[in-house]
Amino acid sequence: MHFTFFFTQIINADMINIIVETDMTLDVDDVGVLAVIHALADRTEARLLGVSFNEVHPDGVEAIAAINAWYGRDSTPIARFKGTLEDPDESRYLSRLANMLKASKSTLADSALDFYEETLHSERDQSVTIVSLGFLNNLAELLRAHPTLVEQKVTQLVVMGGRVNDNFNFVRHGLLRESQFVIEHWPTRLVVTDFGGNLYTGLSLESTPPENPVREAYFRWFNGSFNGRSSWDQIAVLVAIRGEAGGFEFAGDLTGRLRNGFTWEMDGDHRAYAQPTKPRSFYLDEIETLMSIAPHSRQAK
Repeated sequence: MHFTFFFTQIINADMINIIVETDMTLDVDDVGVLAVIHALADRTEARLLGVSFNEVHPDGVEAIAAINAWYGRDSTPIARFKGTLEDPDESRYLSRLANMLKASKSTLADSALDFYEETLHSERDQSVTIVSLGFLNNLAELLRAHPTLVEQKVTQLVVMGGRVNDNFNFVRHGLLRESQFVIEHWPTRLVVTDFGGNLYTGLSLESTPPENPVREAYFRWFNGSFNGRSSWDQIAVLVAIRGEAGGFEFAGDLTGRLRNGFTWEMDGDHRAYAQPTKPRSFYLDEIETLMSIAPHSRQAK
């Protein structure tokens, strides 16, 4: 038994252990993110430790579970924000996705704090990457409760948000204070990325099976048609999993600023800004491929 566990750790040593923080509700690129991560997991580039929902839509957890089930990972832990949000968002697709596929395990999600406590304790030191694609409420709660655990277990946090005067992820639902707390006090590397607004992806999903919940989400988001949507969140995941090898450099000598006037300096290491280094077509092709490829569990034998 001990030998088997040791061998598993060795063959998985190069994989990125990743936790996804998502506000999958209003926009649809969060759905595309799960498609990308599951594809990278199929390629053994990543190991998905769990998905943490930082919105409050009642169908969010079940929709996430449906996507995970489509990719054959219906046992993936799902956590949720257990508090309240100012002016919570509606969704064009979550209710539909929630009824598409049922996961084999219960989708009664743990609180995000409980999930992080259990998951981080079980992983090796400096082995976990967190990618935040929405709001920083769950991470602020974690950081206030367990700063030492975060410092011990998390190697980096990649945050999708505008470097200067962000007008959504860092401010929506009255969470500006939480955003500042995380950016100011996160004890390990924190990378901000806001590239992807002009990368419109998702058209390739039309050629995937109708039972694919990712396809359905994009179809519903575009009111019964297929089109391309901005890819901020998919880029953040590529930054988190592939880093420089994925076509990014981590810039320093820059200043970040929130709308309340708070600023932070970037040195390219402890605090950094991810910038693209390849042509736009490179990212478009890679994201479309990863979003539309058939899950390993559904490919013809």
